[in-house]
Amino acid sequence: MNREELEHVIEAACANLDEGQVIVFGSQSILGTYDETELPEYATLSREVDVFPRSGIDAPASPAVVEKILILNGRLGECSPFHESFGVYVEGIHKGCSGTAEAMGQPLVAVEVQDGSEYGRAGFCLDPVDLCASKAIAGREKDRVFVAALVEDGIVTATQILGGIDSYGIEWPDTYPVPRPQPWGDERGCSDQRGLRHCRAGPDGSRCSR
Repeated sequence: MNREELEHVIEAACANLDEGQVIVFGSQSILGTYDETELPEYATLSREVDVFPRSGIDAPASPAVVEKILILNGRLGECSPFHESFGVYVEGIHKGCSGTAEAMGQPLVAVEVQDGSEYGRAGFCLDPVDLCASKAIAGREKDRVFVAALVEDGIVTATQILGGIDSYGIEWPDTYPVPRPQPWGDERGCSDQRGLRHCRAGPDGSRCSR
């Protein structure tokens, strides 16, 4: 995906919701801060943009918000005419699945789109550090590879990511044999539990060279 495609998705999402602003989560929110030419290739491979209507922040479970999410998925989602025409699609997500950066007072990056409407449209994207922190917490393989690619490329540091994780205030239950974010460094052979900035694991999952 590239920045122009992200802007097109933001414009389409706002237009279909009849709203001026949406929040963009997921990997492609990185395009709110960096142009695709500044990013490692893996970071922009996804064709999906995770979107939440900003009007739903205060009442994310309300019927009106649920209806908006259904509209996004139906009109702009995977296999929709929009997807088939432009090669990118929207995944309308529930705020509870998003990490809720705004609700925790974390910074969001505005992407403004001039579409001829009176006030224009805007998508508010996750800050790169918050994006990587949320992905480290999620802990899926694709999340670990994404974070590793950005660290390897110098976009973010592991120290920043760990600070972002700490800001979430998560108390990991004793039932977790290993804290969720830690395997990202462990499985690549990094012996420094808190100093993952030294881990030179590549985005292909190669072992740490320390």
